Amino acid sequence: MLQLPSMGKKIRLTVDVEELGRKGGLATASNRTSAERKAASSKAIRARWEKYYREHPEKLKARKDRDAKKARKRKSK
Repeated sequence: MLQLPSMGKKIRLTVDVEELGRKGGLATASNRTSAERKAASSKAIRARWEKYYREHPEKLKARKDRDAKKARKRKSK
């Protein structure tokens, strides 16, 4: 509830936050170059995976083992 001091009345203010977020994302994207958009999206993806691996450390170990196995396989060829 928002109370305006000059009127002394309470009004209910409704804002569609999801819609505002969508508009903000489009405005930001339109003001960035292709390289800036790619860098921002890469940073976001990296942050999501880092969060996932913090929550699931066993998955990180499995991934590192898989990557090491691939590297050994490439090296032997």
